[in-house]
Amino acid sequence: MNTEIEEILKGSYDLHVHAAPDTEERRLDALEAARNAYEAEMGGFVLKSHEYPTAPLTYALNRMYPGLKVYGAIALNRSVGGVNPDAVEMAAGLGTKVVWMPTKTADYWLKNQKRGPGLTVFNDSGELTAETLKVVDIVAKNDMVLASGHISPLEAIAVFEAARAAGVTRMIATHPANVATVEQQKEMISLGAYLEYTFLACMPVRQRYTVKELMDAVRWLGLDNCIITTDFGQWMNPPPAEGMRMAIASLLNQAMSSEELTKLVKTNPAKILGED
Repeated sequence: MNTEIEEILKGSYDLHVHAAPDTEERRLDALEAARNAYEAEMGGFVLKSHEYPTAPLTYALNRMYPGLKVYGAIALNRSVGGVNPDAVEMAAGLGTKVVWMPTKTADYWLKNQKRGPGLTVFNDSGELTAETLKVVDIVAKNDMVLASGHISPLEAIAVFEAARAAGVTRMIATHPANVATVEQQKEMISLGAYLEYTFLACMPVRQRYTVKELMDAVRWLGLDNCIITTDFGQWMNPPPAEGMRMAIASLLNQAMSSEELTKLVKTNPAKILGED
């Protein structure tokens, strides 16, 4: 069984990894995260910070670990000026691959925690702001990946509609389980977005669904439409590369096949990143 796990892990891509330096305490720094992924022979990962663009850091990591592909990202929170086209244009010039809509400072996220107000992609008329549409155009022009972040399902659907119209071909609905309804998730799929299911949500400190529920959900929604990521990096969890191994092992233990897992952690993520 260990050999089967290692074969699936080899060449896999984790599209949601946190590491230091960060404003939150992390289990390990970006150098350690890259070394672990390299030693596991993973294909690569996306380095995410809620606070700053990670492309300069990933550039250095890619020089240090040839063969491993570490992708830069930007989350459009207040620290980068919110939904800021200038920040996205800069990030694109630095080779950034993934653009997240607001996460920790999103209005929907903050209000669910009885905080706020936060950032929204809607104007007072309930339409997408001009800045949001400019960001979408920049993503399309640079063939970047657009992820919904922590905005509301209705906002995410509106962004995906605009993105598809603008020619964006790479989209991720950021961990929509327990946030978006099944109908909303299906609508996101119909617009061309992949649904991200994180293994973090199976962990004791954040548990929102069991491993079996994760498996049942991705099967029911369609394996061609989903990806599995870790969203690891928290101080209380294993390193992200080990988290991906745990996810693979746990799902194999639930009788998910190697072929199914390969699609979720290799084939589909590679398509999103343009590595297929």
